[in-house]
Amino acid sequence: MKHQLSQQEIDSIFNAAGVLPSAEAAAAPFDFRRLDRIPKSQVAAIHFLHESFVRTLSSSLAVYLRSFVSGSLISVEQLPYSDFADSLPTPTCMVYLRMDPYEGHALIEVSPTMIAPILDLVLGGNGKDTAVLDREVTEVEKSLLEGFFQIVTHDLREAWKSVVAVSFATSSIETSVQLSGRFVPTEAVVAVAMEMKIGESTGMLNLAIPSLTLKTMGQKFEQQWASRKSENPAAELTIKQKLARSLQVTVECEHSGATITLKDLLNLSVGDIFTLRPGLDETVDILVNGTPKFKGLLAVSAQNSRTVVLE
Repeated sequence: MKHQLSQQEIDSIFNAAGVLPSAEAAAAPFDFRRLDRIPKSQVAAIHFLHESFVRTLSSSLAVYLRSFVSGSLISVEQLPYSDFADSLPTPTCMVYLRMDPYEGHALIEVSPTMIAPILDLVLGGNGKDTAVLDREVTEVEKSLLEGFFQIVTHDLREAWKSVVAVSFATSSIETSVQLSGRFVPTEAVVAVAMEMKIGESTGMLNLAIPSLTLKTMGQKFEQQWASRKSENPAAELTIKQKLARSLQVTVECEHSGATITLKDLLNLSVGDIFTLRPGLDETVDILVNGTPKFKGLLAVSAQNSRTVVLE
């Protein structure tokens, strides 16, 4: 005859075994819409890759625009495309890039604070136009920006070459941040935020790449970083030290102890003479490539030759 246990009997068995069923136990959340996300290790690799890209791009744009250009990588993160689009200003300048031979498109957004100085420099100006372009880019201005985007795509290809060969190429230039048919609102993208300074203007250069496309490159990233880890750091350090021995550095002696009153400074005229040489008991700074490294004492021989003795 079958006997069915009551709830009280079941609870007594669990209590005897030291196992208590908990009504508060919750299932671990899992979002099935995020299957396209890439691991953090690959995000870190992309971060390192675009640090190199920003340095190269700054040099290339400085030559192309004939102006001072500097840049820095701000962040690399995964987020839904809708969140990325909501963070962009309106209007703005966006460029969709093909990623041959991979499917999908990447997106580059140039903030309005950068468009005006870029156009000014391309047209032969001095780049001091700090006005913010609060309107859509015209068709004529789009054609003027083509050279700028060609440099960006070229340096992107060169930066990614160390991991995987991707042919970034301009597909279209748009000004609206409305969700495009090229991206699904819930699609995960890797957003790379870079700050660029061109002349006296500072703005953002944002890059978005579909995580699903990056996931197909996962094996390439693993191979590249595995080869980096397999290198012998001790041998690499020895090589660097051997190469550094033949490097030449500039050594200078600097004394900053001389003073003069403001009254005497204002009364200076042509032909006046300063006595700046320190005494033999005064210390001087010894600079290596412009950086103070040592302290020393200045010595003057009878033949009026000067030497410095390290303290």
